[in-house]
Amino acid sequence: MPHAALPNGVSLAYEIHGDPSDPIIFVILGITDNITDWPSGLYEPVVSNGYCVVRHELRDSGLSTRFDAHGPADLSAAREHLDAGQRPPAPYTAQDIAEDARLLLEHLGISSACVVGYSFGAFVAQALALAAPEMVSALVCLQGSTYDPALPPRSPDVEEALLGATRDYATAEEKIQAIVNLRMATNGSLHALDSGEARQSAETSVARMYCPDGTGRIILSRMASEPIYDKTGDIRCPALILHGDEDPIFSIEHGEDMAARMPNARLCILKGAGHNHPLSLQPVIADHLVEFVCALGKQVSEGR
Repeated sequence: MPHAALPNGVSLAYEIHGDPSDPIIFVILGITDNITDWPSGLYEPVVSNGYCVVRHELRDSGLSTRFDAHGPADLSAAREHLDAGQRPPAPYTAQDIAEDARLLLEHLGISSACVVGYSFGAFVAQALALAAPEMVSALVCLQGSTYDPALPPRSPDVEEALLGATRDYATAEEKIQAIVNLRMATNGSLHALDSGEARQSAETSVARMYCPDGTGRIILSRMASEPIYDKTGDIRCPALILHGDEDPIFSIEHGEDMAARMPNARLCILKGAGHNHPLSLQPVIADHLVEFVCALGKQVSEGR
């Protein structure tokens, strides 16, 4: 797998699917995600419709640069800082991760792309659109948030499952089980991973990399980041907000909030979906993405 050595000292693992001369779909993943967590069922239908998909791993995840010299994140202390009205100290912020994405696009010679952000990646994608609007021709926020503190919090069960993925374990089986627990905790009622599908997904992810300290530091980066919810009205590009109506991490209000703030955004509700991507949901997401980018391409060709 290729790596991009960026001028800020970060090296990002990435993959390109399709013809780079085709319009680019640039994927930004979420917390705990390896590149395998944007599976072929999400990118192959897009490629087959004439688009090129670039997916990569954030710093501190997968095979990208690790920040182990900073040690594990103290998330309890970070919450105390936030409760006191202060942003906690952190080795980097979500804005730094957005800058990684900008530099990767530049490294690959991509001047503009439709940027797809999933979960925390949707926050990073919004930060990228604010920092480098000329590089984001369109935006898709999948099961994401602006992290407005006024929005409903995640459920305690999901919070515990997420924290479980920030802990190290002695055996591969325990690591796999931690990811299975997170997958199962984020199910919807219609689109749900069963235990076998969740385990297969977790085994694939853990076989590539399990980096609990990195996960903790990425969570800390979000806690330490400058808020952007009051700035997202400046994102003027066409935007598609895809959001599950049973998402236990970001309730439907988070999707509605993003759609209301961005002037050219459209909300599409994924009925019976939670926060994960079971096989039943992957073609639904891919179809929405293809429809969105094809409509944009038609508008461009018609001069609108």
